[in-house]
Amino acid sequence: MIQKLRGVLAAGAVAAACAIPSNVTADVAADEKAILKIWSTYSAARVAGDADTWLGLWDSEGIRMAPGVPAAGFDKFSQVIPNVFAQSQPPSMSINADEVEIIGDWAFSSGNFKVGEKVDGKFLTIFRRQDDGNWRIYRDAFNMNTK
Repeated sequence: MIQKLRGVLAAGAVAAACAIPSNVTADVAADEKAILKIWSTYSAARVAGDADTWLGLWDSEGIRMAPGVPAAGFDKFSQVIPNVFAQSQPPSMSINADEVEIIGDWAFSSGNFKVGEKVDGKFLTIFRRQDDGNWRIYRDAFNMNTK
């Protein structure tokens, strides 16, 4: 009987803990605005070839999941991005987030993007709130639409 009671109490404690965000944020609208600003900065930095700004949007544990290649952690892709950005910049880039959901210190965004006139695709990205309160890209998966 005591064993069963402990199990019920433990389950209740876990449920209560899950209901309380680890970092209570009173202004979800401000968080959504901050994530939309990341998309704006992401696009502008890519077009400008500004690798430092673009890399600054990422969590140090971030993983990029680009189409046709293995997933790469920040430690790997941060080494090659400066060279990639220096070699070519797209004429334009737009990211349209159809969805931004905030869940405590985590968020996700999905939508579509366009690079120049020829490339369009879709994405699903997870963000993590940093200790300083800023959001950073934690996981980014995307692929292109076929025409």
